[in-house]
Amino acid sequence: MNKFPTGVCPKCNGSFRMTIEPQYEQYKKILSGYDLASNTLPCNNCGGQYMYTSPKGIVRLRPDGNPCMHEYKGVSDTHFRSLRNYQCIHCQDSYEIDSGD
Repeated sequence: MNKFPTGVCPKCNGSFRMTIEPQYEQYKKILSGYDLASNTLPCNNCGGQYMYTSPKGIVRLRPDGNPCMHEYKGVSDTHFRSLRNYQCIHCQDSYEIDSGD
C-alpha cells in the first residue's frame, strides 16, 4: 500500500513504456530495455529512474491533485562522493544513485 496518493503516470499512461525522447534517438539500440517492435524504453518517470526497480505505471500526485511528471534536483551533499540524492521539486518523490565501486 502506498503512503502517498497516486495516479496514472503521465509519461507512459500506465503502460510502463515510454516513447523515445529526441535526445536518446541516436542511442536507442544500445540503451537498456529498448524494444525495437514498439520503439520504446522502460518509463523513467514511474520507477525506472530508481536503482533497483522497474516502472510501476503510477506516480505520486502533485499538490494540485494531478499525477506528477517528475523534475528532480540534487538535494544534499553526502560524505560519499559516489552517492547522489535527488528529489522532485513538485511532489517530493526522492531516490539515491550510488555510482561507487
